Amino acid sequence: MDLLVLESMNDDAVVKSTMKGIGAVTTVTTKAPNPQDTRPSRASMSSSQGGPGTLTHMNTASSAASIMTNGSGKTLTASTVLDSPKDERVIYPFRIKHLGRPDGMYTLYAPSAESRATWCEKIILAKTRHAASLHSQHAEPFRLKVIADTAFGYDAMSGMGKTILIKGTPLDRAIQEVEEKYKDIVTRPIPVCRAAVNCATAFNQPYGNPMVAVGTDYGVYIYNYDNPRGWTRAIAVTRVTQIAVLEEFSLFLLIADKSLIAYHLDTVCPVSGAPTQNNASDSSSRRAPQKLSGARDVSFFATGRMKDRTLVFYKKREGVSSIFKVLEPVYQKSSTSGSNMRNRFGIKKGSVEFFRDFDDFYIPSECYAINLFHSSLAISTARGIEVMTLDKKLPFSIPDLKGPEVASIAQHIRDQRPLGMFRLSDSEFLLVFEGVGIYCNKHGDVSRSVVLEFVGKAREACLVSSMYLVLVDAGGGYVEVRNAINGRLRQVVSGRDVRLLDDGANEGRVKVSMQHPEHDRCQVVVELVINEGLKEDK
Repeated sequence: MDLLVLESMNDDAVVKSTMKGIGAVTTVTTKAPNPQDTRPSRASMSSSQGGPGTLTHMNTASSAASIMTNGSGKTLTASTVLDSPKDERVIYPFRIKHLGRPDGMYTLYAPSAESRATWCEKIILAKTRHAASLHSQHAEPFRLKVIADTAFGYDAMSGMGKTILIKGTPLDRAIQEVEEKYKDIVTRPIPVCRAAVNCATAFNQPYGNPMVAVGTDYGVYIYNYDNPRGWTRAIAVTRVTQIAVLEEFSLFLLIADKSLIAYHLDTVCPVSGAPTQNNASDSSSRRAPQKLSGARDVSFFATGRMKDRTLVFYKKREGVSSIFKVLEPVYQKSSTSGSNMRNRFGIKKGSVEFFRDFDDFYIPSECYAINLFHSSLAISTARGIEVMTLDKKLPFSIPDLKGPEVASIAQHIRDQRPLGMFRLSDSEFLLVFEGVGIYCNKHGDVSRSVVLEFVGKAREACLVSSMYLVLVDAGGGYVEVRNAINGRLRQVVSGRDVRLLDDGANEGRVKVSMQHPEHDRCQVVVELVINEGLKEDK
């Protein structure tokens, strides 16, 4: 039931073709009422099988193709003008989807509009009851919190159909909660940005106010946690694909148009309040940002502490290989005796420097992600997962799959793109690939003979609280949550245009964006917040 999605329920009726030489579709004997009458009847709900009525069905590769042909190649035409409203050749399609399967879209054909409406009613009712049961049992690890529901829209060229929202799901409850908060506001605010949300991060202002920032193609926007409809633009740059905050150093990092840039945090988020439009570019009164990389050559970066140092790693592509630069932010105390001012950043060659060069290394392969640990790092590459230390810079591949006892595991991950390496405990790690997870010990040897198989093909992954593996479907159709210790599927959040915005490194709150299920021209951004009091069986 978690993986069943009702995709459409109001598609145009179609007429079975009478072309010779093509196998006939299943004959429907039920009389079709007026197509405009969608009220369910008692007769349509009763049958010898106990279901709502007879269906003609087929598999389809896409929703568009499914309306035009049946499984045997029978041509179907859109019913725009009907010779007779009771023509038994008229059938009524609706689509359902099995999440995680590339061929999981199915078109079913009901003999009447009444029958189709009843089928859709029953599917929605079953999913609503399922959602209520999960909620009453506290069975889902995460509740959702809306942090933006009106601020970010789609541009004029983007178009997707409306989602059929199921009442009582975590997404529905989160949306109703924010709607209740603003129930006295008659007019729904217009978006402050019409571009896809690409990334996000949470941080605190210098005096402790919790904030969230998101990056879009039109810049960085921020808001205070208490006001999800109070987003303002803080940095006017283009194509922002990744952001992070180093609170200890009051630094805001971002990739804009494939360049890594550092801003002082009080430039982005002044203590006096949220910035006004283009505030961060006002260099006359504030310190200017600094570009830390070359022009348009940075794919991603990562921050973390290694050997008690805060370091920033960023990846540059050189042909089919990757070069990593490592930077360290540095302090220089104020030269004013007895001053109560905050620490400033080091000065070099007469200009303000946020960072100093710390190290660099080379990987002869395309790289997709990097995970940092206390003394080592793991790099997801086209050749697999490579582990190395900065001291020796001699990467080795994990897991070790040379022995015959792990031949089946080697088969599972063959030709699969790695998504990351995550620490489960002091002695065990989870290696995540597009379709499976592999357990290994700290030496890179396989520690369990089982393979953690996912529902479908994942595009992004992160680990929350060393317990929950959060995966986003490659097709952007759902979020899959698994217990990383025992592999059990614990939660599915379905939607359209689903994107993972951050890894929840700050306070363990992962952020996800998707199409708003009730306003199809708008995006909703939510946090996955661990349910209080949830008892998880390891």
